[in-house]
Amino acid sequence: MNNKHSKNDCSKSFQELLELILENPFMSYLDYDSVRADLFETEDTYIVEVELVGYHPHHIHVSVELQTLLLVATKQVSYEQYDDKRHTSQKALREEKIEKTIDFPFLLTNKKIVGTLQNSILEITIYKNSNVTSPTAYVPIQPFFSE
Repeated sequence: MNNKHSKNDCSKSFQELLELILENPFMSYLDYDSVRADLFETEDTYIVEVELVGYHPHHIHVSVELQTLLLVATKQVSYEQYDDKRHTSQKALREEKIEKTIDFPFLLTNKKIVGTLQNSILEITIYKNSNVTSPTAYVPIQPFFSE
């Protein structure tokens, strides 16, 4: 009976978190300046979706710290620099980095968490009714292959 109570508390806390995010009048402004994360809840899972255009699984690092997912995605982007004085162009590389912190109202370290990347959408699935024996510190990101 205690498990049902804590499960309901967890769902209620998650619902409150979603309502807080949706009620925030500055959320649409922040979306232009940062990476947006969409949160969904199913009967068995919580799902976080983040759009990461041009990134590959090896560019993405997701770590777990207590109640927080930390997302860091880094890639090298090629661009051309034009020198007006010499009328020449030179190719160069710059690093693009995205960082996102997503807080939850419950511990993540004992949950099964998996990540997939498909069509530039990172999907992180957190299983509600899972208890892993060793705490999760890193979420591996796999490319999604449809059969």
